[in-house]
Parts: sequence; C-alpha cells; structure tokens
Amino acid sequence: MKVHPLLPHSWAIEKWPEHVFPHTTDRGRYLVRMNRRELEAAGVLTRVGRQLVVLGAEYSRWLQSRKVKVADYPEIAANRLQQPAAARAAEPVEAV
Repeated sequence: MKVHPLLPHSWAIEKWPEHVFPHTTDRGRYLVRMNRRELEAAGVLTRVGRQLVVLGAEYSRWLQSRKVKVADYPEIAANRLQQPAAARAAEPVEAV
C-alpha cells in the first residue's frame, strides 16, 4: 500500500507544496489562473490579507470531482505507446 502525505490545511499560492499536485509554484499559479472561477465556486480559494490561499480539504474534493474528466487518460494520443522507428520502417507503404 502506497502512503501519500496528507495535504496541508492551507497554503499560499506563492509557496505551493512540492508533494501537492501540480507540484511546483509556477504550475500551481497556472492551475489557479485557468480554473479560478471553478475553484472559487468550490470554496478552494480564500484571501488572507493580500495573499491568495488554497484550502487543502476543499482542494482535495475539487481534484476528486475532476478525476472523471481524465478517465480515458491512457487513451490520449500523447500517452499511447509509440512504435519504434525500425518497426515503422519495416511496414509496407502504399504507393499513391
């Protein structure tokens, strides 16, 4: 059984924890920027003074609600196994 570290109670976007998806401050800012309205509606974001803060429990619930959108993750073209170049070269090519 793989043990995952627990989410912090909350964190500032400028200090995104490395063990929390998307793992870096820059990616965390991008995630918030692209999903801001949805995050606010879910109660994930709050302000403490001038800082924008992510609430851990709500963020976890929001991520769980989004997992159905990636159910076909292995089927995305970029994730399919690619054939080695030698195998592609051995396949017959139809003349046009």
